[in-house]
Amino acid sequence: MAGKVSSAKGKGGATKSRQKYQNTFAYKPHKKDTVALKIAALPAKGLCQRCLDIVDWRKRMNKYKPLTQPKTCVGCKQKKVTDAYHVLCKSCAEEKNVCAKCQESTDVVTPDIRTPADILREEQDQERLLASMSERQRRSYLRRVARGDDEGAQKVVLAAEKNEDGGWSDFDDFDDEEEDEEDDDA
Repeated sequence: MAGKVSSAKGKGGATKSRQKYQNTFAYKPHKKDTVALKIAALPAKGLCQRCLDIVDWRKRMNKYKPLTQPKTCVGCKQKKVTDAYHVLCKSCAEEKNVCAKCQESTDVVTPDIRTPADILREEQDQERLLASMSERQRRSYLRRVARGDDEGAQKVVLAAEKNEDGGWSDFDDFDDEEEDEEDDDA
């Protein structure tokens, strides 16, 4: 019996067809899913940028599965790996100066980890700052923060600190300059 000829598509240089079902909207986890919220709050430490992006994607798309028990480290052979998708424990990764997931010696990213105490302190500072401003300054500041204009928001804070007695001379000039720029653009 002679060998059968394959009739499979895609062999011999044929192009692949496109994805059958196109994604029309992005995945969005449920608002009240407490497990997803806890997973999203977990910090990813000791990873390179590529691995950090992978773990963040898993968290966003609800594919991240946290460990229930510690895993065995491939470096020291002890059950010390507590983070999911890591193969080295924290001490081995720091000692070898490598990524705890892919074990490559690329630059390890140190994420900006804020503790709940830091967040509370920042919120209290923000409230104190807003309480010290007049209504006009407060609204101007909040408008600039909502727009993402950090420089403008900082200027409002400086003007508020400069004119704590309620004087508006510098701040009026600042608002007029911005209105003139908007008129010129129109």
